[in-house]
Amino acid sequence: MKKIFKDLEGYLYLAPTLIILGIFVYWPIVSSFQMSLTRVAPFGGTVRYVGLENYQRLWTELVEKGEYFNNIKVSLLFTLGTVPTGIIMAVILAIALSYPLARLSWLHRLLIFVPIVISSAVTGVIFRWLYNPATGYINHWIGLVGIDPINWLTSKDWALTSVIFAVVWRQLGFNVIIALAGVQNIDSTYYEAAKVDGANVWHRVRHITLPLLSPTLFFLLIINVINTLQTFAEINILTDGGPGQATTNMIYAIFVDAFIGTPFRGYASAQAYLLALLILFMSIVQFRGFGRKVHYS
Repeated sequence: MKKIFKDLEGYLYLAPTLIILGIFVYWPIVSSFQMSLTRVAPFGGTVRYVGLENYQRLWTELVEKGEYFNNIKVSLLFTLGTVPTGIIMAVILAIALSYPLARLSWLHRLLIFVPIVISSAVTGVIFRWLYNPATGYINHWIGLVGIDPINWLTSKDWALTSVIFAVVWRQLGFNVIIALAGVQNIDSTYYEAAKVDGANVWHRVRHITLPLLSPTLFFLLIINVINTLQTFAEINILTDGGPGQATTNMIYAIFVDAFIGTPFRGYASAQAYLLALLILFMSIVQFRGFGRKVHYS
């Protein structure tokens, strides 16, 4: 009996976590797949098994009609605009906070880190106010330098960029914290030796900081890509996927099909699995492409 209890002891410690993960993570994954094989009647809630019909419809709209391709394109453009911008800004701030601005007051550091505690919904409300074409501060500021007011959220040319700015700002606190930890973990003797050899600031950053920071940058790349592909609240509050679906990414399309108008929850579940496959594919590409260039010291 003692031996059995010893064998089960580890699982008993893990049980609370496994139960919570099972209820709130693993069961919804299985349930969503089951739903993707059904069609739910809009009125009455009758569920009918349709097999792979939802996936066939998704394939038709993706390849033959090309309608769903716009959602994938928006998701990829949004990721391409958000992730590199956020990581580059985070690294610049982390290096600045570690060296030239190391004595910056705690208040200024707090202002950089504070977005991490703000929810996506609050971020959307803040930037909706800032982007207001009549009373928003952004148009006021650019008007001071002679630039005409811009319809940030109703122009197809600016809507996606506007959402990118909001998401970069919200994620900046997290990115800076991680990047700052990576920069401060680099042994100062590397820099001292480089100074003796006559290396200037750029050479020290290029040949010491960035290579030794590569594990941190790789982590930020993976996490930011996953989080950005799942961005919903800012798009929902700022643009509602418009104008003309210019900001309708994959996750917002899932929301529309599942909950807006006549619900197609089975079809939305099929889209969710397509999004999961896209995230998995991009993660594998990043591990294969960038993982080999990571320097662990």
